[in-house]
Amino acid sequence: MSQIVHDMSRIKKKIEIIIFTAGLVLLCMPNFSFAGVANTEHDMYAEGKGTNTNICSYCHIPHNAAGSKIWSDWGNEAQLTSGPSTAIGNMCYTCHDGTITNRGQTTAFNTAIQQHKISSGQDCDMCHSVHDNTNLKFMNIAKKQQTYCAACHDNIVNAGGLGDMTAIGNHPSYWVSTPDHDISGSPTGAFCTACHESVHYAQFDCRGCNFCHKAHEGANYSTAQISNPILKANNTDSEYCATCHPFKVQNASGGMKHPANLATAGTWGRVICQDCHDPHQVDKPNNPFILREQNVDSGYCTYCHDAVDTSNGPNIGGGHPVDVALSMTPADPALTPVGSAIDDDDYNGIDYPLNSSNMICETCHSTHRKGTAVDVLRADGSSALCLNCHP
Repeated sequence: MSQIVHDMSRIKKKIEIIIFTAGLVLLCMPNFSFAGVANTEHDMYAEGKGTNTNICSYCHIPHNAAGSKIWSDWGNEAQLTSGPSTAIGNMCYTCHDGTITNRGQTTAFNTAIQQHKISSGQDCDMCHSVHDNTNLKFMNIAKKQQTYCAACHDNIVNAGGLGDMTAIGNHPSYWVSTPDHDISGSPTGAFCTACHESVHYAQFDCRGCNFCHKAHEGANYSTAQISNPILKANNTDSEYCATCHPFKVQNASGGMKHPANLATAGTWGRVICQDCHDPHQVDKPNNPFILREQNVDSGYCTYCHDAVDTSNGPNIGGGHPVDVALSMTPADPALTPVGSAIDDDDYNGIDYPLNSSNMICETCHSTHRKGTAVDVLRADGSSALCLNCHP
């Protein structure tokens, strides 16, 4: 009897060991079947595109599989080697080629348009994780500052040395103070389509990168500085800038604004918005309007219009004194304002808070909006300006 009890005890211990070991294995095994895939768009069973309840089997099989990912042939297996991408990208394309879904065909898998740059040896997997939809869009990075872009393009990661694209001072931050739908109150003159791509399209976060850029389906446009900016539209001759700033970009060489977007190149070539403005720069309080250089008391004007160095712009010669105090009171101070009183866009107060109260270039000239005559003068004919101070 004692032997039977002893044997039963040994069997019980073995069973306990087996159960314990099996439990450890189950705990240690990654649950690929349901790790973020169940009930997502990658759950083919839940999507009604198959009858097999094993959701892993739609992409993976243990035997006779294709490649190291034990890839099944449920999708279009031929795309593993003939798809538009490489490695993981082609695996994604076996379903995104239209056999299972059309999503991404005209955007992420369109080789005729610009795509977000990828690191060596990666493609879709640089930003996406097919098994985890925790961050939505199957992104393997979480949103930061309300955008996925900021996860890499901030001052910490620095996107491989490109710089901080999300700090205050970059272009989108200027929209923070703009009331919703207050187009008439802003200085841009933008139309609804500047923010809304189509009828009933969700309103953009005007502070986000997506306001100007598309990670997929970017326009085929590049600059000398950036070969792949993935902008939503072509910005040749400042065309994209003009969609939001039509008041500030002239359409022809005879326009009444500073020569930007010229129909024909001048002696110094075409002057485009980016020649003076940099949409991506960390906060520079002395560089309002995202100017590349300071314009305190017309400092940026003289940067190009230098009587000695004509490499940046034409020498307009010596002439009316600038950077001097007005010796008389103008009949209409708004027509010829001193440096510290210039508000050419009628928006957010004084344009250049660090200006002095002297007479400067902008006393007679208005670079963008209020130029109504040739040479971007503030009034038609120089005599009107002369008589305003010299009656």
